[in-house]
Amino acid sequence: MKIRSIHIYPIKGLGAISLQSTKVLERGLQYDRRWMLVDEAGEFITQRTNSKLALFNCELGSQLKVIYKDKSLFIDIDTITDNRIQTTVWDNQVDAYEVDEKVSIWFSEILGMKCRLVKMVDAHNIYKKLIKGPDQTKVSFADGYPYLILGTASVDHLSDKVGRDIPADRFRANIIIETTEPHIEDTWDELQIGTSKFLVIKPCARCNVVNIDQSTGEVNKEPLKSLSAYRLDGNVVNFGACTICLSEGVISVDDDVVVINK
Repeated sequence: MKIRSIHIYPIKGLGAISLQSTKVLERGLQYDRRWMLVDEAGEFITQRTNSKLALFNCELGSQLKVIYKDKSLFIDIDTITDNRIQTTVWDNQVDAYEVDEKVSIWFSEILGMKCRLVKMVDAHNIYKKLIKGPDQTKVSFADGYPYLILGTASVDHLSDKVGRDIPADRFRANIIIETTEPHIEDTWDELQIGTSKFLVIKPCARCNVVNIDQSTGEVNKEPLKSLSAYRLDGNVVNFGACTICLSEGVISVDDDVVVINK
């Protein structure tokens, strides 16, 4: 098996950037979900509550570029203000810093609500307790785990069930692996990819974000409706694999993926 594609989501909930190669860090791929939009109360904003976020695209160079239709914004990667904001990502609280008041105004005007763009800094970590492997791991502003891995055969199988192609971008995975058996990623334990080692913790429980067309922001009933018919486990629908990093390194598209099941 090989890596088909690699994706980061620098600002939580916004569009992806596809990469040929990147650094693997404990809290996630370099620059993945290190920024986040929060409301006036410090609560994070995602596509679950505002599907318009899907229409923002990102590019990464010496600066982070955010594009919305004919508007664009450049953000200095290392710049933050002294405005510390306590934010909450599900059960985790963390202190983050507003990037720039003008940047926050830019997002507020487009979204029609007062919000601020905040950045995670190394001095304030979020930790995720684990059901296997190490006791815990660092995470970014991601919902639960630092990495989401998905097999191509799982996406193809779902597309057959729905009766039309379902783009893999609906599932906002970090690493997409070429596979021949649907949901084989459910059975994986340790993975060696490039110079890094990963541990699959559990299947990923999905929410209604998978029903949002990432190119238009339109919300439909699929593919969650079809997934519920064959991927329901108790009260959750699983698709993809929640994963952590056991050893940091570098991964690239076309790297071999070696499964080490114990």
